[in-house]
Amino acid sequence: MSLLPLISCNKSGWPDGPRRQQESDMMRNSRSDMMKRTMVVGALALLLGACSSVPKELAYEPENQLVAYQPALGGMEGKPARWSGVISAVHNKADQSVIEVVYLPLKSNGVPEQTEQSPGRFLAIMKGFVDPTLYAKGRSLTVLGTLGQPVDSQIGEHKYRFSVLNVTGSKLWPPVKEVEVRYMDPYFYDPFYDPFWPRRPLRR
Repeated sequence: MSLLPLISCNKSGWPDGPRRQQESDMMRNSRSDMMKRTMVVGALALLLGACSSVPKELAYEPENQLVAYQPALGGMEGKPARWSGVISAVHNKADQSVIEVVYLPLKSNGVPEQTEQSPGRFLAIMKGFVDPTLYAKGRSLTVLGTLGQPVDSQIGEHKYRFSVLNVTGSKLWPPVKEVEVRYMDPYFYDPFYDPFWPRRPLRR
């Protein structure tokens, strides 16, 4: 009687045991890879959704047509824009309200960045009356609208040309404590201007 163990073979002559083990390992690895890919795709979807989720009143498509902020921006009347910043003043007129805003850069979700510097200001024109108590000085604001013609005015005794945005949608945010404003005078160029020279911050 033979002492060799009985080993079942398939038609090709190879033992069934190692082949079955190999097939089992391949199936297990395949399931593991599929789960990993599913988790990665899900995480990316959540991340992209969080990054692009702006309030509905600020939504605009396609976003690549939105005009970026520039001081004294002219020649772009009627173009769409979405800007944000900190309210500096509110002027209520007979049929509209003019909100003076210290510009701050936008995050991808529409919230103003908490920076300590600003390239300038703009005027947000809203139809009707807005309550200065709600749109108070220091309140963060993001507005969506179309560009109007720049307006020449003053900040204190300083002549200033404001970019203008006719508002179609807006969102108020928690206030920002302090913003430093470096004004760009559209009527004057100083070749000796040093952008890194310290300036006093604007306090409210």
